[in-house]
Amino acid sequence: MKNAARYRSEHIGEQLPSATRRQVLRGLSAAGTVAAIGPLAGILGARTATAAGDKGVTLSMSGGSYMSSWQREIIDPFQKLTGIPVTVVPGSFHTHAMQLRASHGAPPFDVFMGDGYDAVNLIAGGRFLPLTADKVPSINDVYDKFKAPFGGYAALIDYASVGLAYSTERVKKPPTSWREFIDRTAAGDFDKKVFFNGFPGARGPEVLMTLSRVFGGDDKNVDAGFEAIKRIKPHVFKFFTSFNAPVELLLSGEGDIGPGWDGRTYIAHDESHGKVDYIAPEEGVAAGGPILAVVKGGNVEGAYALVNYALGATAQKAFCEAMGYGAVNRKVVYSERLAKRIPSAEKAMVADDAFIAANLSKWVERWNHEIA
Repeated sequence: MKNAARYRSEHIGEQLPSATRRQVLRGLSAAGTVAAIGPLAGILGARTATAAGDKGVTLSMSGGSYMSSWQREIIDPFQKLTGIPVTVVPGSFHTHAMQLRASHGAPPFDVFMGDGYDAVNLIAGGRFLPLTADKVPSINDVYDKFKAPFGGYAALIDYASVGLAYSTERVKKPPTSWREFIDRTAAGDFDKKVFFNGFPGARGPEVLMTLSRVFGGDDKNVDAGFEAIKRIKPHVFKFFTSFNAPVELLLSGEGDIGPGWDGRTYIAHDESHGKVDYIAPEEGVAAGGPILAVVKGGNVEGAYALVNYALGATAQKAFCEAMGYGAVNRKVVYSERLAKRIPSAEKAMVADDAFIAANLSKWVERWNHEIA
């Protein structure tokens, strides 16, 4: 329990509903000005003035270790290189998306970070500017699968891979594939100590589509995905909604196995001296991450500069080495340690965010009726 509590305090979930004043101050510009921004800034959408006035860039963000790593590995070097101050507004991705949709002529952010299926609707609403190579040269080095779904208006900043996280002390023969995990869970091999993604948060739709591909031959055959989850439901003790839940449940002893993220699990592996570990299933990993986009009507010049830097090989390597995630820039050369851990871009099964956006509401209804 002590290890789980410590992990929870140090690795707060990627999507936070609100921000404490300490989180806000930590995320503000290191270029020199701490603006007077309260804990409700992420909800109310107040733009924070900086010493550089309109030349500063405001970036929506999530929180926790993700935000602190972004600050240290991307924002701080960017500010030092360009002199452009960056203000981070932490909070819920979905709340930020609603906030941007509701803005009229004065967007709350210059650079939007959020979920892909929210981005699809924002693109349709004309909220973003295109990431053309003349404005964002590094876009040419991003793997197609991480940018093609957004029609040139957004790109993933990294890819975190959902595979299987498990206790090395209690699961001596872990499954090597999604199919084996589902079949053995349904057979009761792991008793009732299995955890699974909730819905729609914590990448629930992406995992649903991965199982749909494994059991139905097509990631859009969601009937097969729902049937797979219904098979294991009697043995799932928790459908989690926090990105940190898999590691917390493993470290506390409450859970033995379930879907988990590569980077977070490997951090916990190292900090717990190998008590937890990660498996990249043979069929591939459910890969996803937040997108970056330049907001129409904001500080366009500064926004393009930040996005270009963030997608470049230098920033990608620094951030992904810190977080244990995969880089979307094909020029990144991982350290030997990380190269052995990160599922390759080829194994990354990236869900169709437009398909998710079009079907999410009915999937939620179906989940509440059949699973929850």
